[in-house]
Amino acid sequence: MGTTPKKHQFKILFIAFLTLNSFNISAQQAIFTDIQLQPTIAYLKYKGESRRMVRLIFKNGKNYQQGEISVSFNNLTEKINIPANNKGAESLEIPLPGIPVKKATQATVSFSINHQIYTARCIVEPSRSWNIYVLPHSHVDIGYTNTQAKVLKLHLDNIDEAIALAEKTKDYPAAARFKWTTEAIWVVDNYLSLASQEKKNRFWNAVKKGWISLDGAYGNINTSLTDSRQLMQMFAKSQKLAKEQGIEINTLFQGDVPGASWGLAAQVEQTGIRYFLSGPNASDRIGNLAKWQDKPFYWLSPSGQQKLLFWQCQPYSLGYQLKGDKIPNFFTIKDPKPFYTGHPSENFLNPYLFDYLDELAQKGFPYDMSILTWAMSDNAPIDPELPDAVKAWNEKYASPQLIITSTQQFFTDFEQKYAAEIPSFAGDYTEYWTDGVSSAAKETALSRNLSDQLKQADAVWAIRNKSSYPVQRFEESWKNLLLFNEHTWGAFNSVSHPDDEKVKSEWAVKQSYVLKAKEIIDTLSTQSLKSDLNKANQIDVYNTVSWSRTAIVYVPASLSKNGDLVKNSSGKPIVSQRLSTGELAFVAEQVPQMGKSTFSIHPGKAYSKGPGTNRLAGNTISNGVYQIELAPQTGDIKKLIKLADHRNYLSADSAGLNQYLYMPGDSIEKIQTSSNARITVKEKGPVVNSLLITSAAPGTNGITREIRLITGLDQIELINAIDKKAIRTKESVHFAFPFHVPDAKVRYSIPWGSITAETDQLPYSNRNWYTMQRWIDVSNNRYGITLSSLDAPLFEIGKITTANLLGGLPHAPLWLSFTPQSSRIYSWVMNNLWHTNFKADQQGLVTFHYFITAHENGYDSYQANQTGLNNHQPLLVAPAAENIEKGLQFTIQGNNMYIEAIKKADDGKRILLQLVNCGDQDSEVNINPKNNLSLNIWESDLLETRKKSLKNHFNLPSKGMMTICIEN
Repeated sequence: MGTTPKKHQFKILFIAFLTLNSFNISAQQAIFTDIQLQPTIAYLKYKGESRRMVRLIFKNGKNYQQGEISVSFNNLTEKINIPANNKGAESLEIPLPGIPVKKATQATVSFSINHQIYTARCIVEPSRSWNIYVLPHSHVDIGYTNTQAKVLKLHLDNIDEAIALAEKTKDYPAAARFKWTTEAIWVVDNYLSLASQEKKNRFWNAVKKGWISLDGAYGNINTSLTDSRQLMQMFAKSQKLAKEQGIEINTLFQGDVPGASWGLAAQVEQTGIRYFLSGPNASDRIGNLAKWQDKPFYWLSPSGQQKLLFWQCQPYSLGYQLKGDKIPNFFTIKDPKPFYTGHPSENFLNPYLFDYLDELAQKGFPYDMSILTWAMSDNAPIDPELPDAVKAWNEKYASPQLIITSTQQFFTDFEQKYAAEIPSFAGDYTEYWTDGVSSAAKETALSRNLSDQLKQADAVWAIRNKSSYPVQRFEESWKNLLLFNEHTWGAFNSVSHPDDEKVKSEWAVKQSYVLKAKEIIDTLSTQSLKSDLNKANQIDVYNTVSWSRTAIVYVPASLSKNGDLVKNSSGKPIVSQRLSTGELAFVAEQVPQMGKSTFSIHPGKAYSKGPGTNRLAGNTISNGVYQIELAPQTGDIKKLIKLADHRNYLSADSAGLNQYLYMPGDSIEKIQTSSNARITVKEKGPVVNSLLITSAAPGTNGITREIRLITGLDQIELINAIDKKAIRTKESVHFAFPFHVPDAKVRYSIPWGSITAETDQLPYSNRNWYTMQRWIDVSNNRYGITLSSLDAPLFEIGKITTANLLGGLPHAPLWLSFTPQSSRIYSWVMNNLWHTNFKADQQGLVTFHYFITAHENGYDSYQANQTGLNNHQPLLVAPAAENIEKGLQFTIQGNNMYIEAIKKADDGKRILLQLVNCGDQDSEVNINPKNNLSLNIWESDLLETRKKSLKNHFNLPSKGMMTICIEN
């Protein structure tokens, strides 16, 4: 996405290299007015020598006639005859006499023509010899330029075309031999699934010859939107293919997407991905990110013990700007093929490359190599003339020399030469393009929830030690979730022509990824909880997190027909309540870590101890832990008091918490709120109490907000439902959370960890909005608030910072470079601010769930992660299994350690756990077998290999993560 079909105006210099060839043309008058001498970093091959090059520019016109040039440099003078040129030359490339200079030296050129002499001078600085690696690829947008099916066909054809061109150029000089980068494993996955065995063999032979290069990511994914497990699954297919073929895939090439999650650096040892080439968009909503161009660094993981070599090169659209928009592609014809112009060196890297390298040198660039990508456009055919262009270039110039490369070849060469000189940085490269996902808030919420649901299905399969683990179905689910988080959401004209049939078709396919994932994951969830025989009128309650927990259980009406009386496994009655939804609710106490508790349901009324601590009075609701008061006119929360410290956590100068904010157009002054609030009781009883606010709201057919409290539990649940109208003028929707926590720091969860906003961000990354995984915490040294958002990932800090951020925004002054800390949080749930790719409007019912927990202590990373995981992975209910299940044959503990994911190994014999230490000190992990069993424990990785044997007690580094496998 990014090279939209518009006409770019570029001034192309037709360069006449000095030869002694004559032209049979009639004499023409020179029409230039003067000459200018321009130094370059280049060296020409001239008379068997390497000569420094300057460019002679004819000002205000061209030269057509023959003439003579006198060149003085380095205490040497040389004369060169210039032949006539019937096309006219705007400039000439002049070789300077003598050896390369080691200090600034003046060059003088005099041009004699028609008895007139023109003279120009310039200072020539010393210049290194350059090697420039050129990476051929076609940017993979799964859609955008055409339907997904046609896009796929083009990329599959590109593989066959590339192999043929590599075969054709195999005897070229090594630097000019064609190589092809598929960019996304999505292409390879589909190619192999459709290819005959003969084509598969041909493909893998080309890979092993270096003709086809594979980078590890399944697609160009918005990595800040994936959760930890999904981020790792991004590389699962490539690593399995690599293992099967005995090759190494250790690179990531991310095209178009500006920014990336710090989690990529955290999982280097798990995925084997050690190199990351970023070729971002040139201008669309990229903020200040261009300042990272050509500043390679080792990206240190949060633990500091892993590193990812990162290079953000020039925008991937360079090839399109120089050549691609001058030849047919998907923007101009339906079925493009590789296009031969007959002039490979035209519209190539001259003069761009000389100016680019000169700029690098002026900035103090310390290396003698760099990399440029070469794509004709988004979803374009290969450039079949590249090998000839590179061959001709290298025959003409001694420096810079061009090398057709793979991502792996470039990084290997670069690191081998400069490893000791590469700087290191740590922090999140906060993404910019996550804002677009809120143009389809319903599907985005579904994707987030499905990822947690899939992990819970995996966990239950492991906890129950179920047989027949359906590996392929789990893999298919992850693949569909990744495709939904791939950066292409729709057509290039999705905003300008939203009713176009192709636009609607592309969105239907995009939407189908998450709908297909839901279909599979619902089935997997059911299968994971299903038993061959069930105990009548009993239920099993599963806890998929790595600590025992007390939490609310909602038993579906279908599993609680026997009555409303609930008893635990000891026969003791449990306080319960039948809800207006038909569900039976009760609080399950101390459900064991990664285990289950069993309860029975009996005829009769729900057991109750009396009114307890729950209170419902007018616009006030309390559960013995919190007291919440609503403003009667608006339904906004005007007081949020934790009874233990009697502190109001709502900012006194705010209009209210959970306030609906609608911003039409581009101005924060135009913000509108809900009106005509009607407050009613939705649930009332000894377990669950809630108030329901029904309101009119701009941009909607109405909204409801439910404030729900559970007796004795330290959490507030907000359930906000928007019945959205389809509106195509620019708009944004927020919910306000103006907490009162003076001197607060804002921290939030990301894949494999958490960061402090501003402090843990790389320079030039996005600070206008943020993307959370599970939680945000605003705390000072004494107290704070943890907010979980199940459905909406985007938020802003301190104020709404997205007003006026409409369209492409190249070089907009509104991009923030610093985020002041503030306890005011704005959940950004909907928008249509983009001008391409994303949805122009959205409509229908969308629900946003939030959980709020106030803590009477300063920030505790483990506590925040516990809160987030509890909220995102609720207790699960299933008919109780008749057969006795052994469950996990071990317990696991570790200070500040939590388990991100648990699953059965693909072989069905072992248990895989992904551990995270969220603390600032190393954690001693203790794994204790049950029933005196002997356990074999191994450090593992994405491929579930047995890397290193571990004892029952081992250290997990501070802020580190590790995969282990356990077998009896």
